[in-house]
Amino acid sequence: MGSSSDTACTVATAPPSPTPTSPPPQLAATTTTVVLSPCAACKILRRRCVDRCVLAPYFPPTEPHKFTTAHRVFGASNIIKLLQASSYS
Repeated sequence: MGSSSDTACTVATAPPSPTPTSPPPQLAATTTTVVLSPCAACKILRRRCVDRCVLAPYFPPTEPHKFTTAHRVFGASNIIKLLQASSYS
C-alpha cells in the first residue's frame, strides 16, 4: 500500500484524414418526386401532401400563417375549388 509508481500516458495522434476532392456520386434521377416537407396547407389540415398538390405552390411549408388566414376566411374546401377552377382555365 505504501508504494506508488508514476505512470506516463502516451497519446498518439493520427494525421488528419485527407478530405475528398471529388463530390459524392449523384443518385440516378427517378421519375417520381418525393415531397420532403408537406406544404403548409397539408400540414395544417393533417393531410398527405402529394406531388400534384393544388395548394403547395401558394402555401409553402415555411409560411403556415398564410394558409391559416385564408382558411379562416374562405375555408379549405372553397380554396381548393377556387384553385382547381383557375388551373383549368
